[in-house]
Amino acid sequence: MERLSPSDLGRTLSFVREIAAVDQLSEFPVRVLDGLKRLIPCDLIGYNEINPSESRAVMVLDPPSLNRSGMEGQKAFERLAGQHPVLQYHARTGDGRALKISDFLSRDQFHRLDLYGESFRLIGAEDQLAVALPSRPPLVIGLAFNRSRRSFSERDRRVLDLVRPHLVYAHRNAELRSQLSEMVALLERLLEAGNRAVVLIDQSRRIRQSSGRAAALLVAYLGSEISPGDFLPPTIDAWVKWCGRLEGLEHGHAQSQPLVIYGEHGRLVIRFLPRGEIGAYDALLLEQVASADQVRRLKRLSVRENEVLGWVARGKTNPQIARILSVSAGTVQKHLEHIYDKLGVRTRAAAAVALAGFSALDEI
Repeated sequence: MERLSPSDLGRTLSFVREIAAVDQLSEFPVRVLDGLKRLIPCDLIGYNEINPSESRAVMVLDPPSLNRSGMEGQKAFERLAGQHPVLQYHARTGDGRALKISDFLSRDQFHRLDLYGESFRLIGAEDQLAVALPSRPPLVIGLAFNRSRRSFSERDRRVLDLVRPHLVYAHRNAELRSQLSEMVALLERLLEAGNRAVVLIDQSRRIRQSSGRAAALLVAYLGSEISPGDFLPPTIDAWVKWCGRLEGLEHGHAQSQPLVIYGEHGRLVIRFLPRGEIGAYDALLLEQVASADQVRRLKRLSVRENEVLGWVARGKTNPQIARILSVSAGTVQKHLEHIYDKLGVRTRAAAAVALAGFSALDEI
């Protein structure tokens, strides 16, 4: 087996660190292709999700643009993928290691295939080196490197086999993070009517995902900015540890003991939802209730100021609000200045938090 040079190992480790940071599955193909083409130079590299039984393929290519012949070749590949020897091997065995078309077929054998004549010939590919990532049959998820001659070396194969386990891990991580983001977005939509927010935490009490409203509330009440991977603010962390002990002794008791944090906007009520009720993670349900003073301040807003603040709370920018209300951005800014003065706040986020507390109070 060919040994890798120190420079190859350094570049490989750098790539592994890069892909470990990919948060969303939608970003995975482009980020991975960008890094891999630096490790293994080629004429065309692709991320492919292929279902040979249905003659269907989803492809992300780098470089992304193909001429008309190349696009025809890409379309023909979907129809003829069943002739691809590496793809068939990966699908049949579940062994996703790096393999070349030239491991299976001579040049003449390859050229006799319709797959070559109607696809590979049109994109100028004479050989391909590919790996597969775990997927549910018959779907095959793979990364494929194409060259105009049979020049892939054992060094190239070794590098690809070395990074494959990390690709598998990064793909699964990105998939889980995307699912978490979707779950939080769904929870946020469900909770939005009641002006509530959610934070998901793992067993070590690290934040896995949080809604935007939750982040704003924690800044407003504790001055703590949060991101995925962070530990909880100390006050909440100590309370969650206490809740966890209660949960272990008496199921359901922890939920009846909310944490209440008082601030200039009112009070923030946090409830603990243990894993099992909402999935693989514990959750914190945050709800703000405005103070009587803040309610009085909010009631001083004019109808138009309430409209502007409502759109601010939905995350709209001044130009967007201006278009919605058919006024100028300058007029929106003036309304915001009046809102800040009446509420005694200095930022958009603080104003939105104040409105959320007032809306929650209306529902009680």
